[in-house]
Amino acid sequence: MSDVILDGIPVGSSNYPYTIAELGHNHMGSLHEAKKLISVAATAGVQAVKLQRRDNRELYTERFYNSPYNAENAYGPTYGTHRDYLELSPGDYFELQDYADELGVTFIATAFDLPSLEFLQKLDVPYFKIASGSIQNPLLLREAASLGKPVLASLGGASDELVRRVAETILKENDNLVLLHCTAAYPARPKDLGLGRIEWLADQYPECVIGFSDHDDGIAMAAAAYAYGARVFEKHVTLDHTNRGTDHAFSLEPGGLHAYVKNLYEAYVSRGKLDHPLEVEVGPMRKMGYSCYPATDLPMGVVISPTMLVIKSPLDGLPGWAYDELIGKRTARDLAKEEVLEWSDFEGEH
Repeated sequence: MSDVILDGIPVGSSNYPYTIAELGHNHMGSLHEAKKLISVAATAGVQAVKLQRRDNRELYTERFYNSPYNAENAYGPTYGTHRDYLELSPGDYFELQDYADELGVTFIATAFDLPSLEFLQKLDVPYFKIASGSIQNPLLLREAASLGKPVLASLGGASDELVRRVAETILKENDNLVLLHCTAAYPARPKDLGLGRIEWLADQYPECVIGFSDHDDGIAMAAAAYAYGARVFEKHVTLDHTNRGTDHAFSLEPGGLHAYVKNLYEAYVSRGKLDHPLEVEVGPMRKMGYSCYPATDLPMGVVISPTMLVIKSPLDGLPGWAYDELIGKRTARDLAKEEVLEWSDFEGEH
């Protein structure tokens, strides 16, 4: 796996999990709520926070923009006005970027259309995110790739052929690509996550870093995705599951996000192959392990037969595996029943 530098942080071969808190529109169109979400995310220990940027008139057909929207969570009478209500102003973006910088987290946003991408370039975000639906827009992919910054692309709903097109389009101009395995369901059921595709992506695209855009409603699947090879993680966050909006129900509340980041860190520190026994194992293994002991009192000079030894706990002195080697040896001194044995207790062993 190659490295991609995300705002100064090498991601990939270092194996360290890079976590992005997806604010989406869980700020409900409020700058104040957005700041609270950023603060929660920073406290949880994520590396980045992310919004979603749309120029709704540019993004949607006129008919779709003006279509009635009567959903329970609607913020406007049409789908377009609903989306407009949830968009933060350009000034809000600059203010939130400064606020995130004060808290030590990177501020980015998903660009859903070319004007939004142009705005994020003016904002000078350190890398770009392309959503699952937007990977079907080759013009957006080419423009994002041409700007010379890393690109993260979610692959929800993407066939193997579409993944190939996305990767080839971006890599043709930009070799800093993160492919995010994703299931475009909200929430995604565990049986629909298909985490094995992470390994397939890593095998097919070794020049890319592989990640996981996580839409299930828990915290356990990220550690599993890490084990499969994901190194960049994206997870929705909310202040309250009961808030108005479609994403709050499957997003993590503050405590959940903290646990999510903690689980990923623990997956990272647990990954290595260590030489056993470890120092932390010595005490428990002494209690649980087995040693060879005299089955009865044995005089000096006796030749050990199988019935003269027993294997019992705890592990103290010669281990149980010394049993076969001790058969036929001669005692160098008197030995008491169940006495702790050393090699020097037998002739020819010093």
